Amino acid sequence: MSYQQNLPTYTHKFLSYCGWIILESPYYIFYFTAGSEAEKDIEIIKNTQEAAFEKIITTLTVPIPDTKIRYYIYPDQVTKKELMGDEWYAQSIYNELCIHVLYTKEDKPIGPHEDTHLLTLPWGLSWNFIQEGLAEHMVGHAWDGTLHTEKVNEGIVKGYELKPSLQLSSQAWYDTPDDLAIYYYSLAGSWVTFLIDTFGLKTFELFYRNTNRDMSEEAIKDTYTHFFNTDIHELEHRYFTQLDTSL
Repeated sequence: MSYQQNLPTYTHKFLSYCGWIILESPYYIFYFTAGSEAEKDIEIIKNTQEAAFEKIITTLTVPIPDTKIRYYIYPDQVTKKELMGDEWYAQSIYNELCIHVLYTKEDKPIGPHEDTHLLTLPWGLSWNFIQEGLAEHMVGHAWDGTLHTEKVNEGIVKGYELKPSLQLSSQAWYDTPDDLAIYYYSLAGSWVTFLIDTFGLKTFELFYRNTNRDMSEEAIKDTYTHFFNTDIHELEHRYFTQLDTSL
């Protein structure tokens, strides 16, 4: 099955790049450059991703792909943008079963997040808020190491409008500010954790499988109600009550 992806500048120059060092492990093929932070940490990266892979397939009971995941690791934003077209920290490419990450002394976005996107493709492709939320759920914390719930509370105190009921379309996710990304990813992660903890993984999986990126807001609202037996606003109220905020 082919999946649409919102990466308009994506390019495949990385395929012909001659500077890759290649390391293969049981579930991955890693590509990195000489003298880079990734070369120095490659055993850590390999072990981290192998453990993440095992965690995802065991926790979510998803099948092991027929081919290994290709993992391209870039030493800086300039190289990443030149070779694959985008300087953002990390992307998983659904139709190619590969992951592109920026890996520097300051930024090391490895772990289960991008791998969850690829390994849950047998469930389908939910709209962005829920898809990112599941990936963050598997990580278990925000990318600065704090709990998702703590980061959401911090954002609310700062006055940001962090509400699952405002995330009912892919466009709503695309419209979130890049400089507040850690708060929205934390909202998504803590929301999915709330749904799984409250209703169970199996019910959440059925919910996920019955959503997609082309659904209307009304269809998404109806799907919430169908699988969780209550509407999005009541779910949101329960979520915020558990989050222990004043909302």
